[in-house]
Parts: sequence; structure tokens; C-alpha cells
Amino acid sequence: MIRTYSRPHYAQARTWYRFACWLRRTSCPQFHPHLMKEDALRASFGLRAKSLILPSLLQDCEAAGLARLAARAEAGDKYPELVARIAITDPDDPAADEVHLFLEVADRTGTHTEKHLLGKLPPEDALWVAPLIRLETDAYGTGPVLRYHVTAGQAEEVHVAISRAHEAAAAWLDWADDRKAWAEAHAVADESPYAYRASYRDTVAPGASYGEFLYCTDAYGETEDE
Repeated sequence: MIRTYSRPHYAQARTWYRFACWLRRTSCPQFHPHLMKEDALRASFGLRAKSLILPSLLQDCEAAGLARLAARAEAGDKYPELVARIAITDPDDPAADEVHLFLEVADRTGTHTEKHLLGKLPPEDALWVAPLIRLETDAYGTGPVLRYHVTAGQAEEVHVAISRAHEAAAAWLDWADDRKAWAEAHAVADESPYAYRASYRDTVAPGASYGEFLYCTDAYGETEDE
């Protein structure tokens, strides 16, 4: 009898691929949904993950963040989890938005958590991650869905595994269908995946504390034009 294996990874990959195909590929030449999907399947099987994992390699890593990450690894944390924030670098170009990843470090009492910048996602990954982050916070308010785990790193290279992307992509596709129906009913042409783009501006000066600027206000809150 031939034994068949049921792997949910392929269905999850198809869901993410459908979402990725909605995005503007011309804005980022490195963005290739098919190749990224195939890399994700290989990474998922290689890590023996139970769901689809999209690998990424952080850019512009901070030395202080790398030191914190090394200390976390020495303490026995095998797969540290990071938190993400969006930084808008060009108000007129949504595809230029950056996704910064931070390492959370709690104090001894556990009542205060500091966030240390580790690096940012490459443009081809930030392009598809940013709309999902906005959907989590601005549109549906479901809270963080994507998860970011450090899987490896040497010197200034930090490898990150992004999980639960298929769940967020499925929610985004539902939202896109609703928005398309609304646009057709109201004769509105805007069906952009960046419709919920945050109005936050990255005003952090070189050498300034990220925590002072990034976490004193709601970085994802929408504002209405006066």
C-alpha cells in the first residue's frame, strides 16, 4: 500500500502566494513571489516546522542589538523572538517603507521591557510584511499575527524565520475582497494593498534612543485630514 503524507505547507504556500501576487512587483526588482515561495517550502522542511516559514536575512544590523542577541543566545534562548515596527521613509512611496525588528529585554522585575534595534528586513521582504502588519493593527485590530524568530547568525548576519504568514495573508485576502466590492459599489478606483498605510513618520535621529521615539505614541494609528 502506498503511503501518502499530508503536508499543510503547500496549501499555506498557495495562500501566501495569492497574497504576494497582489503586490506591485515592479516597485522592488528583488521581489519574486514564486522563488520566495519555493525558498519558504525548503526552509520549512529544513527546520521541520509544522507550518510555512519564510526565511529572511536582516540588513543594517546594530552592534548593540547584536550584543544583546549574543547574550540571549548564551543564556540558552535557542530561537529568540523579535517584534516589528514600520518606519515610513517616503510619504509618497509605500513600497519604500522599512520594517525594523527589535529584541525585547525585560528587567529583573518583569515590569518594564526595553526594545533594542537589531536590524531591518530587506526591501523584498518588507514589501509583503508591511501590509500584513497594517492589517493586524489598523484594519482588524487583531494584534500581532506574524512572528519573527532568530534561527542563526554569525558576525553581522542574522537569519530570521517569519511564521504564521499564511494566516495573515488569508485575512488580508478577505479584506481585499471586501474592499474591492466596496470600491466597485462606490465607483472608487483605489484598491491598493497599502490603503491602511500608517501616517507615522520615522523621525529618529542618529544616536537617539529608539525607545524614546518609536514607543511613546501609537505608530499605527490612522489620522484624518483636517
